Amino acid sequence: MILYAVFAAVQRAVKSPLMDLAILTRRPVAAGTFLILVATALMIAVFFLGSFYLQHHQGYGPLRTGLLFLPVAVATILGAQLAGRSIGSAGARKIAATGLLTAAAGTAIAAIWDGPVTVVAGISLGAAGIGAAFVASSATTLSQVAHHEAGTASGLLSTFHEFGAALGVAVVSSIAAASIAGTTGTGFTGGFTFAAVTAAIAALLALLVVPTTKPPAGAATHTR
Repeated sequence: MILYAVFAAVQRAVKSPLMDLAILTRRPVAAGTFLILVATALMIAVFFLGSFYLQHHQGYGPLRTGLLFLPVAVATILGAQLAGRSIGSAGARKIAATGLLTAAAGTAIAAIWDGPVTVVAGISLGAAGIGAAFVASSATTLSQVAHHEAGTASGLLSTFHEFGAALGVAVVSSIAAASIAGTTGTGFTGGFTFAAVTAAIAALLALLVVPTTKPPAGAATHTR
């Protein structure tokens, strides 16, 4: 945090700043970076918890676990593709809220019903919603900035993407620590429950903070 404060102070002081900090105060940029922060944290939670659940709790090997994650990867792609086709007509706010609610429903399934089939099905559903949230985050941020600011906005998305990854793995690993280290499944249940609640709250916040303006057809998107 100290280094970020120093960076902000330097950018305000120099004549030719590397980044105009005022861009972070714009509603579309703030909303977009919030969405990618949450979506990435949820994505990491899904993959992290799912992987450890299958290998540590179910005793599956890396190859079997990897194959079971194929539906999760496919669902993420399908969710992103569907959102990309719909965002022009539905708008980023609806896509973001729907995607996050879908993520909440999927992770709730994994939290409530134990078993490899239900967990994989749940996190696959959740991944589809997360993929849609990624599209909403990039469209929200990039479609309403000037051409010369697109690089800065894209860099902010990448930065908050990394923040979300670090935050997601730190939180869910702490919640699921007992299950990761032992044989109990309560930690995994707690982790998936936390992810579901987080996604649901983020969906409500998306309805409040994401602008209603619909991105123009062919607007640039940034996905990871």
